[in-house]
Amino acid sequence: MKNESRIIEREQRQLTKLEKLENKKPYFGYFAVILFLVAAVNIIDEITSSLPANLQSCYVTEFLAVNGRSYTDALALHGTVSIISYALGIITPFYKALADKIGRKPMFFLSTLGMSVGMFIASAAPNYWVYLFGSSIMSFFIAHDIQIIYILEVAPAKHRARIYSILKSIGIIGVVAIPLMRKVLMHNDPSRWRVVYLAPAIAALIAAVCVLMFARETKVYIEGRTAYLRRPYAERKEESERLKLEKKSDANRQGVFAGVKYLMKHRDLRALMISHIIFDVGLACVGLYHESMLKDAGYSTAEATQALFFVPVMYAASVFISGFVADILGRKKTILLFGVLNILAFCTFVYGLSHGFSPTVLGLLCGVYQGGYWIGRDYMDIMVTEKVPTEIRASVMGADGLLVTVGMAVGYLLCIAGIGIIGVAFSCLLVTVPCVAAAIIGVTVKVKETKGAVMEEIADTAEEVSE
Repeated sequence: MKNESRIIEREQRQLTKLEKLENKKPYFGYFAVILFLVAAVNIIDEITSSLPANLQSCYVTEFLAVNGRSYTDALALHGTVSIISYALGIITPFYKALADKIGRKPMFFLSTLGMSVGMFIASAAPNYWVYLFGSSIMSFFIAHDIQIIYILEVAPAKHRARIYSILKSIGIIGVVAIPLMRKVLMHNDPSRWRVVYLAPAIAALIAAVCVLMFARETKVYIEGRTAYLRRPYAERKEESERLKLEKKSDANRQGVFAGVKYLMKHRDLRALMISHIIFDVGLACVGLYHESMLKDAGYSTAEATQALFFVPVMYAASVFISGFVADILGRKKTILLFGVLNILAFCTFVYGLSHGFSPTVLGLLCGVYQGGYWIGRDYMDIMVTEKVPTEIRASVMGADGLLVTVGMAVGYLLCIAGIGIIGVAFSCLLVTVPCVAAAIIGVTVKVKETKGAVMEEIADTAEEVSE
């Protein structure tokens, strides 16, 4: 009883706070401010995501390619040891699900601050283990993508994909800052890699303060959460118990395990989740090893820097186009189109490595295959958000994040095993292509379109799996 009393008291305090926010009108120019903040955090998120891969040869060489160990062996060792950092991936979805309880804004702030802390630690790392700790913190906080939920709940339904793609492309083009810093701050000297972590760490800290000062809770969350909290606790508890006995999913229950149950109980979501797991087998291969592929193929640090300038340009252009494609043709055709682009560009990139393609051409190809992959993955996430009610949306996204970790882990282990046998490039290619092909076919054949979904009106009406 005491525990229930504390829960009721805590929920009442939250309801009072949310009711005040519900009656508070946005200040003049708020939508423009929130677009700017999301764009800024997207830039930081993309840079934070890309730093370990874009500087991989530098810290692997300094910390692990020592005492006669070759770079390929050092890279395989790094891949094996850094599996430790993936343990954080197990708790990431539970953290992400908190957005359904405490709100989108607090998580927006904490995720931005967390990225800053991780980069500060990595920039000061005196040894590999400290670097790995900082990199693990970065990975933990970039995995949430809370800004995606934020902007999807703020943007008008008919322009949602366009606005998302424009903001995402702005974030990606910001990754040009990495090769720029390699050239200006590193002077293409691999021993000076730490300074490249320091600059975005400071920017992330400033952005976190701005989110705290200027962002407000989303209207969709406020309305959904207040409607939930206004129902008497006893009534909600009774309904939850009844649904549990009837073995039905409960859209009012929150948390990762409730999200997993919701995914499992709905045919359409379950098919999407399975495709997402298969798709994520290629994640590490696509996102982590492109700079090492260049080094392994004999390209110099300066040539790698030249190639890296063109990666975000093509990636951003692909993302920008994808928003218009998604709003016109739908999410499923977008995933299919860009999945095919990923396969074709990746195959050509690996061919080019062994046939002396110029760094510029390789950078452009790398941007296309990375863009195709991440666009496909992002629109799978968007389809999940457009299929579930507001009150459990972050919980389901967290559950989806937990389940796709299985695919990521399998792909990571396969890639590490292959690096020492067939080299970095062919190992990544042979893991990625079959999985991307299978996943995009699964989405095309088994999953229903979500184009035009109105976030505020999504109800728990999806067809359940028969018992």
